[in-house]
Amino acid sequence: MNTLTTALDSHLQLLQELLSLLKRETGELSEVHLDAMSEINNLKEEIAARILAGAGSLRRVVEEAATREGFTSKATLGELAVNLNRKGNQDVTRLHAELNATASQVKERLALNRDIAERFVASVGNSLDFLARVINQTNTYGSSGGYQQRLTGAVMINREA
Repeated sequence: MNTLTTALDSHLQLLQELLSLLKRETGELSEVHLDAMSEINNLKEEIAARILAGAGSLRRVVEEAATREGFTSKATLGELAVNLNRKGNQDVTRLHAELNATASQVKERLALNRDIAERFVASVGNSLDFLARVINQTNTYGSSGGYQQRLTGAVMINREA
């Protein structure tokens, strides 16, 4: 059980580290710090790799503990935690609950950050479309004494500017 508790605690720490990084990412997205975003993306990839690397060994430890407790090797951590809680081992139950809560917070934060990023990209796209329309429109002084607007397809700067 100590091996299981240690593995669960290690996995929980990785998820908490990811959650902390995602909270930082939310702030950086909100303040549009693009340089920081590159660093955060690299750190997220590193943490994700560590989580994936530890997931296999965690699954093996859970399978071994489940087998020792009389379950099949396909038993879930939740089933194992309930059984161990009945036997008085509350560490696994506590860690299982904390893992679920942290994973839920990670999912929520990922969705929030994705929404912020998508809105930012849409906003930049709208701004660029507007600028392209302004740039691709030329003003010429007409014979009637006023400015006439004509659309051009390749003009990159406004003649008036």
